[in-house]
Amino acid sequence: MKVKLRQTSIWYLIGVAAFLAACTTAKPIAEWRNNAYTDGPFDNILIVGISDQVTARRAFENNFVDRLGEARIKATAAFAVMPENARPTEENIKAVIEDIRFDAVLITHLVGVDEKKVYQPVTYRPAAYYDSFYGYYNHVGGYVYEPGYYRRHTYVKLETNLYDTRNEALVWSMQSETIDPSSRQKLIDANIKIVVKRLKAQELLPAD
Repeated sequence: MKVKLRQTSIWYLIGVAAFLAACTTAKPIAEWRNNAYTDGPFDNILIVGISDQVTARRAFENNFVDRLGEARIKATAAFAVMPENARPTEENIKAVIEDIRFDAVLITHLVGVDEKKVYQPVTYRPAAYYDSFYGYYNHVGGYVYEPGYYRRHTYVKLETNLYDTRNEALVWSMQSETIDPSSRQKLIDANIKIVVKRLKAQELLPAD
């Protein structure tokens, strides 16, 4: 009975892990911080998404502002304070900063999208094969000798930079990677989550 309970627990945990792996998450693959910056966290940030798709840019900026708002951090979407459908050029951004007095600008853009073929070994499926030697041997032997297959994965890389508006200096930069995002919205949510987490860890955003 103890063996069966232990086996059940193990496969339950594996199932939970598989479910979590299926969720859209972003991870940092490169990060840099300017150690010369020693002032406190920023609390009035202009959010700029660089994209040739207006809807994608607005979705990113709006979601980022909402996420920071939940943490009581003041942020403004660039499209909301610039001329309608205007491209966020250097001149436009400078004019907005001078007018509203932002202390930081956060800019995110798409670095690239890559497709890779990854070898996927055959999945081992537990069942009631432990009860007999032949059942167990035939089941395990079948999956050990059965060839795996290749699966295509999509890797989306985004870069986010944080600038101090007083001197236009780069304070922090990170590249993040998301594998097989199931939708544009989930890609945006995953990236915002990891950016906010890392900025708080670097003490560039107020802590909760």
